[in-house]
Amino acid sequence: MIEPRQPLRVLCADDNVLVLDMLSKTLQSAGHHVEVATDGRAAVSRVEEDPDYFQLIVTDTRMPRLDGFGLVQEARSAGFAGQIIVFANALSAEDRQRYADLRVDRVIDKPGKTGELVGAISELRASLA
Repeated sequence: MIEPRQPLRVLCADDNVLVLDMLSKTLQSAGHHVEVATDGRAAVSRVEEDPDYFQLIVTDTRMPRLDGFGLVQEARSAGFAGQIIVFANALSAEDRQRYADLRVDRVIDKPGKTGELVGAISELRASLA
């Protein structure tokens, strides 16, 4: 696995603890600093503490308390200007368009290979360089 030039601070939100564990281990092994939240409300609370701290949010769509759409909207409203990747399954064309309208950088379908996520992060980073 290619080491990143500089580690990112990543917030992962998913109500499935197995998925969170996989995301956390994968991103940490790629050299990134990862924090996790088990629902959208917890993720937004963490973003609101310091909107500039995280550079990337990776989120599921269907979560308790606040879904992925709400998380993206509230994080942006709180001043989060970083990148967002939606890692979710069974998204309709309407869901995908809604995420595009919310300025999501990438949608990756579950179950995705961990290398796909790491590759997407590398591509997003390269596009900013």
